[in-house]
Amino acid sequence: MQDIEITIKLLNGIWVSPIFEKIIFMKIDVNEYPELKSKIPDNMILIQEIFPKDELEYIFSNFKPYLEGRNICPFLGTLGEAVICIGFDQKNKGKIFYFDLDFGCFQLGNDNLTEFLSKLIE
Repeated sequence: MQDIEITIKLLNGIWVSPIFEKIIFMKIDVNEYPELKSKIPDNMILIQEIFPKDELEYIFSNFKPYLEGRNICPFLGTLGEAVICIGFDQKNKGKIFYFDLDFGCFQLGNDNLTEFLSKLIE
């Protein structure tokens, strides 16, 4: 599947040390993203899991009905079962998104993966 291949290329660095170990249990400061802050009740979002590279296609297929037409793929799991996604088409390639079944989908500023990771806090 071409979408997964593009996604893996965009995310390739997150599955290596020390980045992999560093991301788990880091937090997203919701204050960094005003649109998200105005829609969800949380101040921090805890990252609990980096989805394994070999499971991305399976995870993507499970979320596909909810993400139809958005051209984004989940790659991080958070506390509360929301996910962090990355865009893979020409319009949103490399952009980071927060998706929650209850609150919807939000682009996290104009962040790419590097910018997003640099804003995570312990």
